[in-house]
Amino acid sequence: MSLDTNWFWSVLVVFARASGLVALAPVFGSRTVPVPVRVGLSGMLALGLAPVVQPAIGAPPGDWLPLITRLLGEVVMGIVLGYGVNLLMGAAVMAGELLDQMMGFSMMQLLNPLSTFPTSLLAQFHYLLALTLFALVDGHHLLLMALARSFEVSGDFTSFQSLAEGGLALAIGLGTQVLWLCLQIAAPAAGVLFVVDSAMAALSRAVPQVPIWLIGVPAKIAVGVVALALSLPAMTGITMRLTDLCLRYLEQVMRWW
Repeated sequence: MSLDTNWFWSVLVVFARASGLVALAPVFGSRTVPVPVRVGLSGMLALGLAPVVQPAIGAPPGDWLPLITRLLGEVVMGIVLGYGVNLLMGAAVMAGELLDQMMGFSMMQLLNPLSTFPTSLLAQFHYLLALTLFALVDGHHLLLMALARSFEVSGDFTSFQSLAEGGLALAIGLGTQVLWLCLQIAAPAAGVLFVVDSAMAALSRAVPQVPIWLIGVPAKIAVGVVALALSLPAMTGITMRLTDLCLRYLEQVMRWW
């Protein structure tokens, strides 16, 4: 029995790109997912997608240097797809960190089992909420569809300068979206906490003898929790926009690549 070289090359290319995606994408790239499971998932995706995308991948290079360069490029493409979506999820973490700073929870660091960095209380809450909503609206299915679609739109770029310029524009746009989404998620509760801080500052100025900060910190925490609970429906709606932004980002990556 002879081995189909083109099929084996297609499996290797898809495996390289899927490995980069699975390593950093939300849901798939969680720390709770063991490494052998990620490797197995990448292998299953490669075996499933290779026959479909084989015409778009083409024949393997005849030399070792173009072959290694192509595989490294596939890994980079998968990392770009997964990391950008994970960075958009980081907007929820940033919003939670901002609220933790205002409510006084920033000193309480927790080990986040779904990410590679410790987070505070509200940061972990916002991240888990965003991740749950992302899974409920089949965001992980969109990632797999984008992985398959990326092989159909991939093409040869004419110069590294145009690739770098497109990547810079893509990174700037992604950073802008992350910051804007962070402000939208944190705005309702942060606005209430800002009013409370202003009232406490005015009262401390008017009556210096009263230890307002000692009394006001527990009150600020209580007001912040109530404001967060009341703003939860609006925050859920804003967090749902993460899926639309992730889909838009994936389309931009495909056009850039």
